[in-house]
Amino acid sequence: MASISKINRRQLVLLTMMLVIGFFFVRRYVTFALPTTPLIDERLLQLQSLRGDLQVARKQADDRLQEIKALQTLAEPYWIPAGQRALVDQEINKEFGKLLRQAQLPANQKIDLQRNKLPGVNHIQEVQIRLELRGVSMREVSRLLQEVHKYGDKLSWSYCRIEPDNPRTPKNVNLSARLRALVLGNEAADYLNQSASGKPRNEQGAPTL
Repeated sequence: MASISKINRRQLVLLTMMLVIGFFFVRRYVTFALPTTPLIDERLLQLQSLRGDLQVARKQADDRLQEIKALQTLAEPYWIPAGQRALVDQEINKEFGKLLRQAQLPANQKIDLQRNKLPGVNHIQEVQIRLELRGVSMREVSRLLQEVHKYGDKLSWSYCRIEPDNPRTPKNVNLSARLRALVLGNEAADYLNQSASGKPRNEQGAPTL
């Protein structure tokens, strides 16, 4: 019986020591607070403050989105480059070549592009398109005019001259024309492309140019 009593005492001492060590461990490394009424009220105030901050952030995001959409509407008459600024000329040349194919004009027509800075304007440049057509029919010219018209304000005529290909025995006509596209700079284009709606620039089959 004495040996059993010693064992129980040892177990009791060990258990007591473990409880003391566990108490100090929990006190040292584990922090917790009872859900008292003041603590609950404090948490509620914090949640209400976070909810207010979230509503303000949502309102600012909505306002910014509306501002970008309004600017996108204003930018509809302008060419927005799809790549680097150095490639804008190539983009416009490719798009205008597509226009000539849609007008069913011969592919060997001469096209020259020239980019000009506009005085007093930092974020917009002008790209002039010089077109020379020789020996084309008036039907082909008419198709060209219709295709250009489809582009609306994105492409405008600055000069156009149509004359007979032969003054004495005219069969077809020659056309000399200059058209222009206004191109947004990279900074303006990047800002407009921040729209969170993911809305494409080319909607319902509208021309890109």
